[in-house]
Amino acid sequence: MKSKKPVIVLLCLLLTGCWDQHLMKNAVLVQILSYDVADNDEMLLGVSIPIIDESSNGPQARVKSETFSSKGYTPRDCRRKIDREISGILDTSKNKLIMFGERMAAAGIYPPLDVIWRDPRNSLGASIGVVDGEAVKLLEINPKHEPNVSEYIQDALTSAEENSIIPFQTIQTMASELLDPGEDIVLPYLKINKKKSAVVVGLALMDDTEYSGKNLSPQDSCLLLLMNNKKGEYARFTKRVNKDEPQTLSNYISLNVSNLKRKLKVDVKNGEVSVQLKLHLKINVEEYPKGDVPKDIERLNKVLSKEFTEEAKKVITKLQDANCDAFGIGRRLIAFHPKTWETLDKKEYFKNVQFKTNVKVEIIKQGIVL
Repeated sequence: MKSKKPVIVLLCLLLTGCWDQHLMKNAVLVQILSYDVADNDEMLLGVSIPIIDESSNGPQARVKSETFSSKGYTPRDCRRKIDREISGILDTSKNKLIMFGERMAAAGIYPPLDVIWRDPRNSLGASIGVVDGEAVKLLEINPKHEPNVSEYIQDALTSAEENSIIPFQTIQTMASELLDPGEDIVLPYLKINKKKSAVVVGLALMDDTEYSGKNLSPQDSCLLLLMNNKKGEYARFTKRVNKDEPQTLSNYISLNVSNLKRKLKVDVKNGEVSVQLKLHLKINVEEYPKGDVPKDIERLNKVLSKEFTEEAKKVITKLQDANCDAFGIGRRLIAFHPKTWETLDKKEYFKNVQFKTNVKVEIIKQGIVL
């Protein structure tokens, strides 16, 4: 039997090597990126990297965070300067969060994100948000129950998604909407409270790729997501339904939206664009201190329907003031009314759309206590 060793040696010469390998032992993983405008109009890039606390006791070591920042002309320029300060190579392949300061977001979020989409090693699963003031300060908070800042902020965003305050959104999912001339995005809006903790306080309204400077409160944000058919696991509200009760507690009802139906129709007549938005909410009563829901159910349905309809109109007014087409009305015009779209002002069309909004509320569950 002839030896196969010469054949094996020849085949080995044809094998490719690991020319593009990136060794993890040399990598410094980035978990948060922050973008701000420095005083001299340069960019201020902040990064948060995990640090293992070797002094912690127990089977699992605690992970802390360390922040580095640098000024430069572009994100790559800033990153190159930070690389000089650390003992390793910055690696953003596991990055979880990208936070924009208000000034940077107002200038436009697309230019700083260009490198994220251009480099295949960057994480497209990262969440994005706007921070009140400077985003780099968010990286420097020190939560007591969670020393890893990225995990803390990510948990806060996940909780907001479950409660229908912010939509589920990543760098990858928002790319098409960000570049779509007929649709605008909304981003989580975060603040640092007096306890030095990060709080999701609603949605930042975007005008094209720029932050409009206007926001929605958590309750308005939740209603917007319902009108946009993007409900999370929960959608809770507390509304005043009794104005004459002697005890303040009995004036309110707490509810959770269990199911919804949304109809949105765009009409064009004589060049004028109108939208009919109908929302049917089926709700569970979670708290009604006054007591007897079945006896008062018809009145409650009417009062809540009127209250939600009025608030829905206010939310739409806020969107139009910010020129934020979160409903994608322009996209529908491009698809179904292209001739009308060609005649509209592509920058200001959403402000002139006439909305006819109606919200119907139906109580379907009242709890176990009647």
